[in-house]
Amino acid sequence: MVIAVYAGSFGPGLAGAVLSAREGRLREWVAGFLRWRMGWAGAAAIALPLPLAVLGLTVALGYAPVPMEGVPPALSYLTLFPAVVFNGVVTAVLGAGPLGEEGGWRGYLLPRLLDRLGEVPASLMLGVIWSAWHLPIMAILPDWRDGHSFAFYLPAYTVTLMGLSLLMTQIWLLTRRSTLAAVWMHGVINAIGGIAFSAQLWNGGWSSKANLLHFTLAIWIAALALHLLRGHHGRG
Repeated sequence: MVIAVYAGSFGPGLAGAVLSAREGRLREWVAGFLRWRMGWAGAAAIALPLPLAVLGLTVALGYAPVPMEGVPPALSYLTLFPAVVFNGVVTAVLGAGPLGEEGGWRGYLLPRLLDRLGEVPASLMLGVIWSAWHLPIMAILPDWRDGHSFAFYLPAYTVTLMGLSLLMTQIWLLTRRSTLAAVWMHGVINAIGGIAFSAQLWNGGWSSKANLLHFTLAIWIAALALHLLRGHHGRG
């Protein structure tokens, strides 16, 4: 099962490499993993919108940090999410998803969808494809969907990934089409997803289903905010 999961995780990236080679654009595909001249705007796009949106919702919804000995609650708010941004680097390297998938999603498919559909439709379509790729593991492993029913989790997960796709398109464009930045952001998403509204870290009294919906809302807030900011300052 572990081998199958890793094979599935690296499938999009391998497909992106093979298809790029067939099109004579393998060097361009590889260059995306080496491009890291993101500037302050790209770094801020990775570090700020999603953590701030999640943090804002935790406060607005009345969540409070689970008390930790010797740590004031305010300090928990201020340190938890910035730490996740840097932990995203570790998650990106060690997690098969970020490194294995982004060569397909942002490294190969997004540029081609953008040329045909435009920014928002391309992002939303990629989100649907991204969700569909996870259908087998979603159907086979209830633990992967946190015990939620398939009927609830599939549409919720799809809407979540559509928002994430829009968010990551903004970041990908701000970082001059850097696949490496997308890998990092994918790691940040995976890292922050593990703590956003987690009952182990926050006293909220909400169900796990509500927590998932809150995280989805935070993602869309971050995505739309970044999209509007890019529109206000001119498309990159």
